[in-house]
Amino acid sequence: MLFIVLFLLLIPVSVIAYFYYQIFEKHKDRKRIAFDEEYEKIRAQNYPPAFPNGWFNLCSSDMVEKGKVIEVEAFGQKLAVFRGEDGKVGVVDVYCPHLNANLADGKVVGNNLVCPFHAWEFGKDGKCKHVPYSDKVPNASTACWIVKENWGLILVWYHAQKALPTWDTEGYLTEMSDFKYHGKTTDILRIHLQDFAENGADHAHFAYVHNLMTIPFVEHIIDVKHTLEIVFLEGKEKHMAYFTDIASLVWKKSQKEIPRAGGHAKVTYFGPGFLVFQFTTEIGNVLLIKTFTPLGPLKLRMDDYVYAPKGTFKLAIKYLLREASAQFHDDIAIWEKKNYAERPVLVKGDGPIMKMRAWYSQFYGENEGVKDSAIVEESLLSTAENNN
Repeated sequence: MLFIVLFLLLIPVSVIAYFYYQIFEKHKDRKRIAFDEEYEKIRAQNYPPAFPNGWFNLCSSDMVEKGKVIEVEAFGQKLAVFRGEDGKVGVVDVYCPHLNANLADGKVVGNNLVCPFHAWEFGKDGKCKHVPYSDKVPNASTACWIVKENWGLILVWYHAQKALPTWDTEGYLTEMSDFKYHGKTTDILRIHLQDFAENGADHAHFAYVHNLMTIPFVEHIIDVKHTLEIVFLEGKEKHMAYFTDIASLVWKKSQKEIPRAGGHAKVTYFGPGFLVFQFTTEIGNVLLIKTFTPLGPLKLRMDDYVYAPKGTFKLAIKYLLREASAQFHDDIAIWEKKNYAERPVLVKGDGPIMKMRAWYSQFYGENEGVKDSAIVEESLLSTAENNN
């Protein structure tokens, strides 16, 4: 009798454990693809420049305490990121101009970064400030970067022609003060930054790539319907765009919408390096800051910083992030094997892909964008003809 009671008790526990595993743990880490490095170089030649112009995330602010220095990889090189005793951050190229020692192996004294090899000191402007065994300070410097801190992140400005920043990151996401930080994830992707931007404008793929949920067996009775819109901002905010996705759940057989199911997502682009996802659902809201730091051709680091309103149920946050991650991993599996179509053949229903390319072209240098701009203009005309 006791055995039967225990067995009956184990059934619901087992069912709960099964669903928890399927929803939260299964396929938690995406499958890695074996890359042919030589072919990757060929594939990269078809894409636009690997490093668009804009603000990019190097690391979170809490990774660099006062008096500390760390090494960060970005834009095909290594950088030394340090915080002086004044609390301000400096970012310089990692190699000392004296004999090329790694400055990230050094230390911070006052507000200067000290080389580990001969103790030469460099300020946040990259210039040599002091040589302990010389009466004269040489006219030597390592390249410094324009840096700022926003949203708990250390950002640098990259521009292929060394132009000064043309837009700012101040004044946005003021609601973060009412949100609680719930952690960070990091991944290395073998994609181009522009692929992600174009993904939001590619309306047709949602029905075929993002039509499933992580809950087991649900796909047999429920469909996911996406209603999409994309907006490109102008003027002082021309570096921004956003798309909205209203995901409705409908019964597969009747196609009737299920009340109070599904959710609303707004994704805001801040140039090529930042996206802010705002998920609104009946079970909770989540704000996700997704940053892309280009490391090299078809290679970038993606960091996700997770926030939610204070008091949000943690399991709800975990579920929403799991759904978002599963959908995103489906995209990555395609991006990491695709090539760049300079002249895509588009039909009505594909979405404003070429408008996205036209918007994105502002992040490339003048010479780099000439060819792309001509192709964008020609393709826009072709797309308009197909849609009429």
